[in-house]
Amino acid sequence: MRTNRMISLVQASTAIPEHKFSTTDLVASMMHKLSPELINSICSLGVENRYSTMDNYPEFLTGAPMNQKSSTTELGANATRRCIEEWGGDPSQIGLLIAATNTPDQMLPCLASEVMGRTHGLLPRSLATVSMQSQGCSVMLKSVEVAHWYLAANPGKMAIVLMSEAHTPYVAPLLREEYFGFRDVARMRKNGKLTDAQFENERTETTLAIQSMLFGDGAVALLLGTDQEGKPAFGPIAHLTNDNPDDVNLLSMTANSLHPALNGKPQYFMRPAVPTRGAHYAVATVNDVLDNPLSVVNNMSEVDDCLIHTGSKKILDGVCSQLDIDTESTRVNKSYDVLENFGNLSSASTGFMLASKKEWAGPAIVVGFGVGFTASAGLMSMN
Repeated sequence: MRTNRMISLVQASTAIPEHKFSTTDLVASMMHKLSPELINSICSLGVENRYSTMDNYPEFLTGAPMNQKSSTTELGANATRRCIEEWGGDPSQIGLLIAATNTPDQMLPCLASEVMGRTHGLLPRSLATVSMQSQGCSVMLKSVEVAHWYLAANPGKMAIVLMSEAHTPYVAPLLREEYFGFRDVARMRKNGKLTDAQFENERTETTLAIQSMLFGDGAVALLLGTDQEGKPAFGPIAHLTNDNPDDVNLLSMTANSLHPALNGKPQYFMRPAVPTRGAHYAVATVNDVLDNPLSVVNNMSEVDDCLIHTGSKKILDGVCSQLDIDTESTRVNKSYDVLENFGNLSSASTGFMLASKKEWAGPAIVVGFGVGFTASAGLMSMN
């Protein structure tokens, strides 16, 4: 990424729904359904709050109809508007919009076109659009690279990279009388209370319950330009995809679930090996960045901030361990803060961290990993 012309982050702005729900309140509303072991697992996710496009998320989880007040597209349009307003420049300079999401409002048209439809009078109608849908949690740096190619070929232009997610409408309501933790289910099988098929079914139910508490909704827009003095610039970026062929199915989503609670909606699957393999991918891509001859640093001790995708606290802890970073270190505060206050935002998570970073005394590493299985890491430093 470090060429004769540097691609700079000019502005980063976020948008969230107005409806905020705490884990404490969600658990309390369903305490009668959740085993103590499952409650312990939920409370160890590292998520204290999340925002939802629904105003009745707790009631939805217990069977009420969804009352959705916002959407992926609306959040994306709001983040884009805010980004341009906070920048304060001339929108006619913007020549490219890249929009990424894993939770589209509909199959077609894609998010970039939908945001264009919501921004008449703001974005030029002649700009180029690219939609990068279903690219998982590591899409931000891939989108930055696409913007880099465009900006290198179009001097004087700027680009917006948008990530928008509304996960909570994809969550399965918890309609059963009782939900168990993973250890509960393992004990039941060991004691002969569950057949292998029943065991797998119970694990699926546990996973759905945890997912209902892990994810949140939000959008972030990044405005990128060329050689912007005093702005952080993107340095080397590294990628890794399917280091092991079996990794391709670590994370997956079916288009139409047969699970009765999902009523034909997509169903997300996360295999037990994700924390371990996620840490491996994160470390491998970070090391590739540090080993790049164009990198301004070659050791993690020289990096001020580590902005790591918010898979869960367990995953963050694993990545920190592999990178030899103290989980209490200020270098990873933003990662844990975004997880705590917004939940897992998938594609938008590291963008939220960039938006909250106001001072750039030294370089930062951005790390994303997820479905594919793929990871991307990139260095950022002051231009």
